[in-house]
Amino acid sequence: MYFSDKITLRKETVTLDEYGDSAYTYTDTTVFADVRSVTRSEFYSASMAGIKIDVVFAVHAEDFNNQTIVTYGSAQYNIVRTYKKGEGIVELNCAVREVV
Repeated sequence: MYFSDKITLRKETVTLDEYGDSAYTYTDTTVFADVRSVTRSEFYSASMAGIKIDVVFAVHAEDFNNQTIVTYGSAQYNIVRTYKKGEGIVELNCAVREVV
């Protein structure tokens, strides 16, 4: 693992404004990650559960603080599942984020 790719981890906070409308605020953290392909077994297991996994990012555990969105290049991803792998590494299984 080289951790040579930069990604942005985004935490989304939803609050209500004075009119009762949802107001979104974001906290971004840029970290180094290792971009990985989805394994065949993980892809098919997720498909059977009705989930699509597009990419896996490995990050250092101290860099991950329960964020929900990853930006890599020009694409955004929702973090579908996290998996603690080994000592100090967290894998983020992600699906392409549908932006409306």
